[in-house]
Amino acid sequence: MLCRGNLKRLKIIEDYNITPITQVKLLAGQEKKSCTNDKLKDKYYCFSYTHKKNKNISGTFVCGDYAAKHFLKLLNHKGISLFDPLSSEGTNHVGGTNSKDEPGDRRKWNPVAQELSNAINLLIICWNVGDNLNGALREVKQKIEANPENEPHVSNIKSINTVIGGKGKDRKLSDIVGKLRKDYPSLREYKFDLINSILHEQNILSNFI
Repeated sequence: MLCRGNLKRLKIIEDYNITPITQVKLLAGQEKKSCTNDKLKDKYYCFSYTHKKNKNISGTFVCGDYAAKHFLKLLNHKGISLFDPLSSEGTNHVGGTNSKDEPGDRRKWNPVAQELSNAINLLIICWNVGDNLNGALREVKQKIEANPENEPHVSNIKSINTVIGGKGKDRKLSDIVGKLRKDYPSLREYKFDLINSILHEQNILSNFI
């Protein structure tokens, strides 16, 4: 998906259903290629897209501040708070941060939705997959952002639990984040007590530990 230029972005809005999924901080050494073809080294917005006439044409793309703000204006969307795992300043919902020039996310978040959103954002950063976000990560994050005030359905929690565990890998979120923490020791600690309780009630082994 190429989005360089105002006219190109207008055309994308005409042809596709566009939804902002997340805004995350790039860690030192990470970089992304924007849909404008610019190199991003600070932070980026991730948008999902689905063609209005052919739903099989779908995916995600990333862009920097300038293009993202144009998309948000065209969508009449107030934007998503920046997820910065190295910062604890100015949180609007768990894991979200703002700078003074960002309006931020003023919506009231359900606590379970907050935990699930944080987990997905951590996976996006750890795996560096914002520009190629597919499957459950994209679908569940999109649902959360659409209705952050609602508790996610247990099926969505189970889906992300499966993604974390991997096929036969018996992987835990702490294992994934722990590898990143070796390079970034100031990485924040996140708790998923509510999600763990929900999975326990379902007699499902949690991978959010």
